[in-house]
Amino acid sequence: MVQPTPWKTGRTQQAQTILPSQTTGGTSRRQVDVTKVVAWLKPHLAVFRGHWGYLFAAVGNIITLFGLFEPWVDASSTDGRITATPFGKFQISSSLVALWSGAPPPTAKINGMWAVLACIAVVITVSAAMINLRARTQALSALVMGSTVAVSLFLVFALVHMNNKLPDLRAMVGNASARDLGSQVGMLMRWASGNGNYALPGLKRYTWTTASLTTWAWLAGGMAVISAIAAIAQWVRSRPDGPIAIPLRMPIVITRASDDHASEQPSPDPAPAAASPPAAPEAPMPPAPATPPERPPTDPGHAG
Repeated sequence: MVQPTPWKTGRTQQAQTILPSQTTGGTSRRQVDVTKVVAWLKPHLAVFRGHWGYLFAAVGNIITLFGLFEPWVDASSTDGRITATPFGKFQISSSLVALWSGAPPPTAKINGMWAVLACIAVVITVSAAMINLRARTQALSALVMGSTVAVSLFLVFALVHMNNKLPDLRAMVGNASARDLGSQVGMLMRWASGNGNYALPGLKRYTWTTASLTTWAWLAGGMAVISAIAAIAQWVRSRPDGPIAIPLRMPIVITRASDDHASEQPSPDPAPAAASPPAAPEAPMPPAPATPPERPPTDPGHAG
């Protein structure tokens, strides 16, 4: 068995003595650094106290703003692919097969009004939220909440509008009628130039995707709705009258028919006053005097 040399044993003991102290010192230094960072962050984070909901709404609206400039629709068909933003910007990759067609596919018309209104509302939300960190007024808080809700509504309207335009966008990169002479010439030229195949029924299997909303569209819409919920929750919590209390138990009043009839009956007379002394009997009336009977009239001639 090989025995370690004396000088090697000394070096090993020295390394075992030094390494724990260095490790302990490094750990203590890291702990001190973390403590300093936390102590430095506390006064800076105190500025956002009572405004975390508005801050989250502002950050979410900024993400929504970036999403508005990304493609919201991705559509493909037999003649190419197309993407579109909510502002109406198209990016098309096509061989223009239906260029000479007598009835070429119509161009989709996208109304960018909802996207423009959403951008304006985002600018208002972020500006009001930053100013409210210093001013801390109820008017600015209500403005942040209202503009964030407006952004979410505009994004929902934009999503619905873009979803309704999916068939039109897909038709822009599709072939015209199979019986159209211009389309047939275009497909022959595409096949001859090596840019694609000539579509024949049953000859080859073709695979492509239809039109759909992209991940950016759903991300922008979802962030707008979540930001609105956060702003509303913060506004309700920071109201001067306190949070809105919603009663969980509603009082139920039951009216019975017997109670109604009992209420209609006349109430009994109050207790009579103290009994008064009985009245004296009335004296009998005296009888009327008798009238003498009338005598028959006498004839003067008979009397003589």
